[in-house]
Amino acid sequence: MPADNMFPGLALPGQTADQVLIGSTSPDKLLSAATTTTTAAATTFEEGLAGAISKPPQQLPPEWAEKAANELNEKPETVQETIDSLRSMVLAETNLHVRTDDAFLLRFLRARKFNCAKAFHMLQRYYIMKLRCPELFKVPRPSEKKHILEMQAQNMLEDRDGNGRRVYIFRVEKCDAASVSIEDIFRTNVLALEHIVQEPETQIAGLTVIVDMNGFGLQHAKFLSPYYARRTVEVIQETFPLRFKGFHVINQPFYFDAVFAVLKPFLKDKIRRRIYLHGRDLNSLHAFISPDILPSEYGGRKPNFDNMAWRTALLSNEDKFVELETYGYKVDEFPEEMVQ
Repeated sequence: MPADNMFPGLALPGQTADQVLIGSTSPDKLLSAATTTTTAAATTFEEGLAGAISKPPQQLPPEWAEKAANELNEKPETVQETIDSLRSMVLAETNLHVRTDDAFLLRFLRARKFNCAKAFHMLQRYYIMKLRCPELFKVPRPSEKKHILEMQAQNMLEDRDGNGRRVYIFRVEKCDAASVSIEDIFRTNVLALEHIVQEPETQIAGLTVIVDMNGFGLQHAKFLSPYYARRTVEVIQETFPLRFKGFHVINQPFYFDAVFAVLKPFLKDKIRRRIYLHGRDLNSLHAFISPDILPSEYGGRKPNFDNMAWRTALLSNEDKFVELETYGYKVDEFPEEMVQ
């Protein structure tokens, strides 16, 4: 099933068939449905504006403001108007209880190049995925996953690449498939994304991922089952408010084409073009990511791979991750069949 049709025809309470907001609905219909509010919804909007969390977006340095304007259509003269439009759409969705401050809404607008309707569609999908697949998308406390973080399989590099992007490394060999579940790994990766999406610079420049498949064996094959492959692609393409700018696969086995075939049916052309297979050719990797920021294991000039600094940052922000799980669609306000 294509990721775009993951929730076909899912109408929210109080909507008619032509106001369905999830699945194949066009952005124009989204905008029309969200702006056609009742008096009660308008009242909710006014109350929501008054009670919105006071978290204005950070002021961007000039070079980042220029990048946001050029790449994301983030024009200073229309930014606040667009944020306010998205806020009105969110507040009209009375069974969705989320942050409505500028800083939070901006991450969705930036992920959709300031197309308000598309940003709202992404925000809905983001919270419906949490409702439908909590085993994968419920953000854990970092302390709960400390044993996974200590496996040294994942790390967010401290330095950005030449395009200002964060770089995330995932090492298959360090994943003890016998002692950790795929759900644990998936949720830890989501935790990593939730951490960096708080950075305005990363919202603008995006994320590059290095997948080191050294040591990939049959015990890891479960990580690429069609079900989890589809969920992974869903995060990348439609659900998570982050720009995924490149996936660099290194040290892949000779039979990787067969493994990759599991993912291909779910990938849009844009994402396919951002996947690069380097094998053991580190010079090929360096053409995209400078060795100046890479660990020595990858031909880089930095010390050996060590996620201690990143791990410490996650653990020190535990309260923020706990807060994330207080938001979302309220289950008791949904028909039971929608959350099965």
